[in-house]
Parts: sequence; structure tokens; C-alpha cells
Amino acid sequence: MKKAFVVSFEQLPAFMLGCYGHQWIETPNFDRLASQSVVFDQHFANDLSSRGNTFPWWSGQTVPAQDNSSASETACFVSRLKTKGVLSTLLLETEADVGRTASMREQEPFFDQFDDVTTVTGKNGYELSEADSPFSRLIQTALEHLPDWMASPDDQLIWLRSEGVPSLPLAPEFYATLYLDEVLDQGDDPEEESEFVTEELPLEPAEADSEEELDDALDLEEDDDWEELISAVVALFQSPEEWGDLDDDERRMARAVYAGYVTLLDQWLGRFLDSLLEYAEQHSILLIVTAARGGSSLLGPVRDVEDWGLFEETTHVPLLIFDSGNQQQGNRRQFLSQSADIPATLSAWWGLEPVENTVGGADLLAMIAGQEDMSEPVIHAASDEAVAIRTPEFYYLLRRIKQPSVAEHETHPLPETAPVQLYQKPSDRWDVYEQHSQHPETVAAFAELLNTKQTGSTS
Repeated sequence: MKKAFVVSFEQLPAFMLGCYGHQWIETPNFDRLASQSVVFDQHFANDLSSRGNTFPWWSGQTVPAQDNSSASETACFVSRLKTKGVLSTLLLETEADVGRTASMREQEPFFDQFDDVTTVTGKNGYELSEADSPFSRLIQTALEHLPDWMASPDDQLIWLRSEGVPSLPLAPEFYATLYLDEVLDQGDDPEEESEFVTEELPLEPAEADSEEELDDALDLEEDDDWEELISAVVALFQSPEEWGDLDDDERRMARAVYAGYVTLLDQWLGRFLDSLLEYAEQHSILLIVTAARGGSSLLGPVRDVEDWGLFEETTHVPLLIFDSGNQQQGNRRQFLSQSADIPATLSAWWGLEPVENTVGGADLLAMIAGQEDMSEPVIHAASDEAVAIRTPEFYYLLRRIKQPSVAEHETHPLPETAPVQLYQKPSDRWDVYEQHSQHPETVAAFAELLNTKQTGSTS
């Protein structure tokens, strides 16, 4: 019998994890899993659009749909696993005050393909117990069922779907305040911040010698600065519409609270790993941990160029694959991979022949095994604002142009060419240096390739 587990987060940036190079946020359990897994350093989201999303995890489509096609019109790879006798279980995490989001409702036709679907509800909040948070409730439920799953003689796919870092990431007190003292202990050195932006996403407190500047900006007194800081943070997270206007001190606080939520996810993932890996010596287990999208607007801009929703901190997501039958542990791969590869990898693990496996993505287990005929893919991505192509050498973005009405067209005709952006990889890690005017031939080639993929290709 073979057991595959997927722990997926709707939002979790790769750069927030220690195993992806972050030196400030504590993620010991992601790092522990990385030491026992194959880590994909260049894993990217395909679809970041809010409507008409094709959900590559379920459909395996490498090219997001350009229209508002319904999920009900697209097959889910889980239905193909049933032909191999694989039973499937989906645990869905929701937040009590939100319920099923619009994105989750759009995915329900895919969810219905699972043999068993259980919704687990938790609640976020500063004054709540961490055991009541959505992800902790999800893990507690999984741990309750784990002995029965492992005792079953059937092959099984168990998918734990978490929201990851929520849109209002105010964790219980311990985690929400875990890094705030470091923020209070740091000042603001503009030169240090500027240098940091070009190399690493500016999530860590800027290094400086004085804390008076931040204290003065927050108008805090020595005796009550902590309580006043907490009140300010709670108020900040109750007004997401104001996040675009945060000053540097408020942005630094927001990042610290966001980081605390990442550590909360890490701690509960660790509890799941503790139990699951105990079975690894006696059972054939595949564990995939990944995310659908990276950071949110709360983390703030890191560049001067216009943001079209498909930049590195949003599209670069973690992927860790643990295979109990694979001796490669702690290895890293620079091979470009994408969300749509997950269905292909799971299908291949259960022996679906390539002719049957029409999901479009690549079998990453074959890549791990060193098959020489696997060529580096071209990664396609889409958001509401733009579409993009990524290769090992370049990242090309094309802004979507809304078609105007007849009246609008008379006064505001469409431009002859849509705005584009081009970034060189891997030297420009954070998409900072826009170079499309310097590489016209490259831009033309990508424009032709993008048109080809949108009009006829699905891989």
C-alpha cells in the first residue's frame, strides 16, 4: 500500500522560510523536512488570478485559462487516480469568521472529486489559544485520523488544504508578538535598507544602533510602550484598506506580525511531521509540502516599477518532496517547476502511464531520479493584471489590456503594443531591474511564444 500526503498552503512565500534562505524567521520544522527531502529552489505558481482560475493543483493545466471558464468544466486528476483504486481524502481548513472564501467556492467542483471531504474550522485572533487557530485545528484533525489512514490496506491520497498565512494574519499573542521586540530594538538606517532591498526582500528589521527613532515615531513611553505597541498592531490589522499607506515603522511591525504567523504554521507542521515520519520506515510514503501563492500586499513594495501581481515574492513558492523510498535527502534542485507539476507527480507515483497522464505538468519524481530526457520547462503564469513567461534566463511579463467599450474606444484608442517588462535571471533575484528596452529581440520572441501558448498549447 502507498500513502501520499499533500500539505498545501494557499499563501506562503518561499522567502519566509529558513530552508529558502531566510535568516530571521524561525521555521525549524520546514527546515527539518527540507533536510530529509528534495527541495525545489525554483518552484513557481501558475495561476494568481481571482476569477476564472484553473487551479493547476487540481487540473494540472500549465497554462491558466484566459477566460472565465468554470472549474466544473475541467477534469480533476483525482478522478484519474480512482482508476488505480486510490482512495482520496481532502481536509479543508476554513476560518470561522470567513467560512468558505470565493476561491474555495470556485474550487468546489474539484473538491467533490475526492471520496471524502471534511471541513475543519478554526479562528484567528490575538486573544485566542493557538490550538484554536485554523491550521492547528486542521493538524489536530489529521493526527486523529492518521492511525486509521495508515492501518488501511488501501492506497490513499490525503490532501490537507490550508489557507496558510491569512489575509488578516493576526496570530494568537505568543506568535503575534514573537518578533515585535526585535522591531522595537531596531532603528531605521535608510542606506542599510536600500542595500538590503537589492539582495533580499526587506522583511527583517533594518540593522541600526538606536531604538529611539521607532519609539518616538510610535509615541511610546517607557512604562507602557509594549501595551501601546500591541494596541497599535491590533488596530493596524483591523484596517487592511490602509495597508497601502503604511509608513516604514508600521510596515516593519506588520512584517513582524506576518512572520509570527509563519512560525505558527511551522510549529504545527512539525507536530504532523513528528507523527507521520514515524511510519516512514514501514510504509511507502510520499509527502509534498507546497503553496499556491507567495506574499501579500501587507509585505509592501520592493521596487519602483509598476507591480502587476506576478513578481518574485508573489510567484515564488516552496516545494518540498519527501519520498520514503528515495535515498536522496537534503538535496536541492534548480530545475524550474510549477504548481501544475503536482498532479503529474502524484499520478506517476501510482503508475499512471504517460499516455494516461494528460495533466500537462512534469513528473518531478522522474526528475529527482535523474532521467536525462527531461528538458527545462517554460513556466507560464497569469494574474488579473498580467500574463508571464519564465525561463532559466529571463522573466517576461505582458500587461493585460482591457477592451474598451465602443464609446471609450473613440476617445481612448488602444495602444499599438501592450506594456511589457523583462528581467534577467538569476542575477536579478527580485525583479528589480526592468530591461525590456535593452533586449527587443528577446521581447519579440517571448511575445510570439506567449501567443502560441495561449492559443493552442496546454503544456
